[in-house]
Amino acid sequence: MKTLDVAVVAVAASLSFACSDPDPRSEGEGTEDSIGNPSDSDSNSSGATGSETADSEGDSAGPSDGPSEGPRFDLSPIPDAPELCESPSQDFSNIWIANSTQGTVSKIDTVSTNEEGRFTVTDTPAQQPSRTSVNQFGDVAVGHRFAARVTKVAALPERCVDKNNDGVIQTSSGPDDILPFGEDECVLWTIDLPAHAQGTRAVAWEGGTFDPVNCVNTVPNPRLWVAYGENPLQVYRLSGETGEVLDMVSVASSGYVYGGAVNAEGDFWVSDRAGKTLSRIDGETLEVQTFPVPGSNAYGIGMDQNGHPWIATYSVGEGDFVYRFDPDLQTFSSAGGTSGRYRGMNIDREGRAWVAGNSPCRLAVFDVETETEIDDAIPLPGCVDPVGVSVDRDGYVWVVDRGAGLAWKVEPNAHIIIGTVTGLISPYTYSDMTGQGLNLVVNPPG
Repeated sequence: MKTLDVAVVAVAASLSFACSDPDPRSEGEGTEDSIGNPSDSDSNSSGATGSETADSEGDSAGPSDGPSEGPRFDLSPIPDAPELCESPSQDFSNIWIANSTQGTVSKIDTVSTNEEGRFTVTDTPAQQPSRTSVNQFGDVAVGHRFAARVTKVAALPERCVDKNNDGVIQTSSGPDDILPFGEDECVLWTIDLPAHAQGTRAVAWEGGTFDPVNCVNTVPNPRLWVAYGENPLQVYRLSGETGEVLDMVSVASSGYVYGGAVNAEGDFWVSDRAGKTLSRIDGETLEVQTFPVPGSNAYGIGMDQNGHPWIATYSVGEGDFVYRFDPDLQTFSSAGGTSGRYRGMNIDREGRAWVAGNSPCRLAVFDVETETEIDDAIPLPGCVDPVGVSVDRDGYVWVVDRGAGLAWKVEPNAHIIIGTVTGLISPYTYSDMTGQGLNLVVNPPG
């Protein structure tokens, strides 16, 4: 168990307001170029997590470090102009993956691929934590497959709460240090909504922009959307600080909740798998609009930088496709697909939609701008059941495989595995596991 002196952690800063270098990566990060092969050794039954990360040899394979500096001029200060600060650079990057049948969620550092904590988020493992959503402060909200329950976990010790007032924060330090439910002081709250067997499979934080004058996020206490149930779907908006219910709306449907995402305006988009619909709940008026999804069952959902939802479909194999929805025209456009059975998806800052595929197990990628397939057969050695995809702060793609009990870190240009996290237990997570899906829509490129 990790114990941290409250007097020390209280003065640490979770976000640094950079004045010179807003790039959160240190020199040499994001440059791995060899394959880290996954372990086949009983990774789905052990509680201990291992990781493999390829060696770094230069930066030609990593995501772009951005444009080079242009001419610089020495200018006198503008009289009476306010002193502006730059958008904060986050000095940590995590992916949060649920160990569904264990009733826990793992916090994994995306740079080192080390698991830094494993948190018990339910007193009933059969409720199966699954979807995770990360806000702009790094905190995670965890939904459950088979319970109308949501739990919030703090990313950093200074955001944890000394509940027993003993002057230290008791919290997990890794996969072999799991505290009982209710004892980890970084697990901030759990809320139980009106009971239903179809649980909180859609969880998504609202976001804000950065105010350069006051040096704060315009939404210091973001709200949280959750949805669960069937016919009708039950949609709630909660206080992110306390879990208190703020709003509730029902969405007529013939199926059940499966995924959710938020745009920059705070509107909530939720997919109904069996009902084959996509619904939008207006963040201001709570007005509901529902649109039929073409083809097969609606599965994973992502949001591009223009605030357009993308839907992956899963049912028949060949004939399943990936679609973009245009909210203005209220039309779906197919980006294609070859082998089908698409599951979780996420979109990166380079305009690529990454999707997990089954039968055969693989990773697929589509071009967002042209709405075309780039590659529907990226190999994942040792894969069994890839379910979720996310993109980390540095542009690397993460794939979670429930059957193999592991997660891969994939270089997005060469399509090679550069890191593997093992020891996960039935990890059934496909959602905005890193918070970069939210970051894309509230802080789009350009």
